[in-house]
Amino acid sequence: MTPMKKILFLYPTNRKRTLESVRNGDSPDNELYGLNHFESLGWQASFVDVSPTWQNFLDKVFFPLGRLFRQQIDITFQLGRALLMLLEINRADVILTNTDSIGLPVCFLKRLGLVKPPVVYAVGLFYIQGKLKQVVDAGATTLFRRFYTWILSAVDHIVYHSPIEKEKLIKLGLYNPAKCTFVAMGSDGNFFRNIKRSDLAVSASAGGRQGRTLTDTPLVLAVGRDHARDYETLFAAALELPDVEFVVICSRRNIEGLTAPENVKILLDLPYREVARWYRKATVIVIPMKEMYRSSGQMTLTDAIQAGKPIIASDVIGISHYGLRNGITQTEKLAARFTTENYAMNIAEAVGWAVDPIRLRPINRADLEFIRRIRNENRQFFFDSNYISRQDQHKWFENYQNKVDDYMLILEDKRISVGMGAIYHIDKAKKQAEIGRFAVDKQFQGRGYGKLLMEKIERAAKMEIDLENIYLEVFGSNIGAVNLYLANGFTKSREKTHNDKLILLMVKSFCGKKE
Repeated sequence: MTPMKKILFLYPTNRKRTLESVRNGDSPDNELYGLNHFESLGWQASFVDVSPTWQNFLDKVFFPLGRLFRQQIDITFQLGRALLMLLEINRADVILTNTDSIGLPVCFLKRLGLVKPPVVYAVGLFYIQGKLKQVVDAGATTLFRRFYTWILSAVDHIVYHSPIEKEKLIKLGLYNPAKCTFVAMGSDGNFFRNIKRSDLAVSASAGGRQGRTLTDTPLVLAVGRDHARDYETLFAAALELPDVEFVVICSRRNIEGLTAPENVKILLDLPYREVARWYRKATVIVIPMKEMYRSSGQMTLTDAIQAGKPIIASDVIGISHYGLRNGITQTEKLAARFTTENYAMNIAEAVGWAVDPIRLRPINRADLEFIRRIRNENRQFFFDSNYISRQDQHKWFENYQNKVDDYMLILEDKRISVGMGAIYHIDKAKKQAEIGRFAVDKQFQGRGYGKLLMEKIERAAKMEIDLENIYLEVFGSNIGAVNLYLANGFTKSREKTHNDKLILLMVKSFCGKKE
């Protein structure tokens, strides 16, 4: 039997107590980010805690570096914590970092050659505020921006949780559908179901019905402790609804300087089991958010979905992709979608791409001679069959780097480049794009790489770019390619001629075929 691969989860804080709390049923498994589901997916998953004393000491040693990152991106840089984990990191087959404060230093160590396994970087609080945001928004370049992108370009795969994070990756020049994956957050549905069962058991043992009834005063619940919460607006709304009871579960910092109306009850830092019971009691759950242009409020949203209650959420970018607009009814199907199990499965898929020996990756300047060589070797299959010089190739690359609707990709096997292909002419409004520029190095032809290249590019187009249709053009005389496309689900759409040669336009639709 093949031993399970080892994946090491890296967290910004110790998680031993969290795991114990989850096992005891006192809290959901949200903050484990899928770790406890990975064994069922064929992985040996673990995490590592560190000595708080040693971490505090190293935080002081690296204080200037930490201060730099806080000034630039408003996020800590836990290099000391990453160094304390280094031995365990290099014993794993793959690393999954959760949140930027631990992910960034791990990427830095990988850049220095101190981290050996592939790293999957889960974006958390992607340059929220700070100087870097101003620099990127202005389209400027600074030494720190170069350093930041140099660090992040070391990762093997990036997972992001909101479209706004994708926009930031694009602005930084780090986004590529072969290297980046959107994964929606999820909450522990089993935890909320168990809370419901235990409450029903208590009610039955008490000899009657407990909890709220339809004749009770409506209860509006708001939960959340991060900086993006807009409790000032919620309090203003409560003043307009004096007959409605409001409960806000938060931290003291969230309400500093605010005066709560008489119909608002403030509960500070409750244990999660008590929070879940308030979810059960609520008539409606409100998620008041400020627009921070980052992922925020997602876990509260998925908790509310698991609780099965009506939701009113601010229309902010960080949670807009969950599609809860204009009174969408809560259903079991919706709750089943946003679970930690589904989150773990999607993360495991992204991890699988990172460790797959045969994978797509973005091109870089070092690939130009390889691209030029196999393009010239196969130029009879290209509409422009002219020989490409080194100067031509470099000029093409300079133009390519400025495009946002064109992704040129390399297929590699065990880090050896074997072929290339592309997704281009991307039309987001029509959800369609062209694929092509396919070529496999002659020494690797006849081994199935062409089919693999096609399948992987299609998957990136469908699952990451979210396209509904793709198309390509091929010479009618290229029988092998035409048959490959037909076997892969393409159909002939129309014909045209180019220099007296027949060209077929072939199309494929993904509609109704999302995985």
